[in-house]
Amino acid sequence: MVKSVLYKVQHQQAQVPVAEYLQECVDVDKFLGYCQQCENYNRRWSCPTFDFALMDIWRRFKSLWLVNCVLTPLPGTTLEQLLAGLQQEKNRLHDALLNLEKQNTGAWVLSAGSCRLCEEGCSRPQGQPCRKPERMRYSLEALGGDVGKTAELYFKQPLVWIEKGEMPAYLTLVGGLLLTEEIKGVCFDEEREFSIPTGLFAG
Repeated sequence: MVKSVLYKVQHQQAQVPVAEYLQECVDVDKFLGYCQQCENYNRRWSCPTFDFALMDIWRRFKSLWLVNCVLTPLPGTTLEQLLAGLQQEKNRLHDALLNLEKQNTGAWVLSAGSCRLCEEGCSRPQGQPCRKPERMRYSLEALGGDVGKTAELYFKQPLVWIEKGEMPAYLTLVGGLLLTEEIKGVCFDEEREFSIPTGLFAG
C-alpha cells in the first residue's frame, strides 16, 4: 500500500529544578485568569477550579522533566491532517508519560494541554466524577505554568499558532513529569516521520 508522509516529529528533553521553574515560568494568578476566560474552565476535571492549592503541588517535587514535541508538516500536508496528527502525538506522549510515571516512585504527569480522553465529553458539568481518573492528568498551564516561556527558555523554540486557517511552520506539545528523584526509564525517539495510506483523508 502506498503511503504519504505527512509530518516530521522531533522530541527534545530537559530536566529543571522545580525551584527554578517556579521562579522562571509559574504565575498562578496570571494563568488562572486566562483559564477563567476559557470554555473549559470549571467544565473539565483537568482544568481549574481545583480543591487543592496549586503551589502546594509544585513544592512536593524536586525537579520537572520536560518534553517538547514538535510536529513539522511536510510538503502536501493539509491543516486537517496536521491537526489529526497533533491529537495522535498528544495521545502517544500522554501514554509514554504515564508509563514513566509508573516507573518513577512519587512522580506525577503534567499533560500536554487539556484533557480530551472522553469522546462523549467530560462528566464534570453533570456533577459526576471523572470517568478515567487513572489516566486524567493536569497540564502545565492548568497549574500556572507558562508553556510559551517554557518552550523558549528550555528548548529555544517559541510556540506558533494557526492564524486565518493557514498552515503553521510547526505545532508544539509540551508535557512533563514532576519528580522526587532522578528520572528512570526514559525512552523517546528523537526524530521520526509519520505516514498514512494515501487517500485516507481524501474527499
